[in-house]
Amino acid sequence: MPVVLPESLGASAADLSAPLYAAWQLTNECGLSCRHCIEGSGPGRAMPGELSRDEAFRIIDQLLAAEVPYVAFSGGEPLLHPHFFELLGRFRGSGTGLKVETNGQNFDAGTCERMAKCEVKSVQLSMDGTTEESYRALRPGASLAKVVDGIRGLRRVGVAVEVNFAPTRFNVGQIGAAMDRAFELGAYAFYTGRLIRAGRAVDFWDGLAPSEAQYGEFFGIVKAKALEYEGRMRVCYHELGIAGELRYRVEHPAALIIILPDGRVKLINALPFVCGDLRRQNLREVWGAYKTAWKDLRVARFIDELERDPDAVGKLHEWVAL
Repeated sequence: MPVVLPESLGASAADLSAPLYAAWQLTNECGLSCRHCIEGSGPGRAMPGELSRDEAFRIIDQLLAAEVPYVAFSGGEPLLHPHFFELLGRFRGSGTGLKVETNGQNFDAGTCERMAKCEVKSVQLSMDGTTEESYRALRPGASLAKVVDGIRGLRRVGVAVEVNFAPTRFNVGQIGAAMDRAFELGAYAFYTGRLIRAGRAVDFWDGLAPSEAQYGEFFGIVKAKALEYEGRMRVCYHELGIAGELRYRVEHPAALIIILPDGRVKLINALPFVCGDLRRQNLREVWGAYKTAWKDLRVARFIDELERDPDAVGKLHEWVAL
């Protein structure tokens, strides 16, 4: 069965003794330098002090002991992590819902089979368009054909597939066809939403971001397709501006932690706040700090700043410890 995250992830974490979901950025290393990447990932961009194999294993053992039901590995590009399949294998037989988020450039038949053997429930691949030209305009040097082959290979071995689409001014008109193609390839879920002006996206923003008129048409098509595919392909999208999304999260902290490659834990990707360090603290301590951190006045003040100046989201890598 694919990983379908419970609605409680968007509700309150206050009464839980452990997170329901751990989103783990294994490395900031990536084979691509995508123009919209909020992490600024790329070749030679591994974060200084990324966790060792043994340190990562210790965190996994804590997640297992706490019976955290869902874990997602991302990056950068997680398949480039030197111990990627060892880390996946640590979860075998646990029943944990494992998800991998990838650019889809590193798949062959053997990779797909190893994913299945490691009991990965779903893989989310980026498929931002229906032509090689538009795909490479966002992801220079990448191949859309590799993504399609990866999806087909994963489906052949029984691993569920999710598709992610990042809208830009040069692919926004392809959204309907991209959703149709995702469904035809066997995707069970489709994710999209507004670009975030952070990381590498700041440098390319003027030629990258759709206009509000384009976004209006884009979300109209997404909503129509969501109805068309209801019950057959799950469609998830965020239409609000980033400040609106964060206002909701302050009132309803999601029951998840975001683990950075060096073991620190962020509140959420679009905020610059760090609430713990799993290299030095245990999961229980970090989870307690996470729930308290959402009440810190600095979080509300930063969201206020975002409402006045949307470009403030560019500070999300200027990490502040709460």
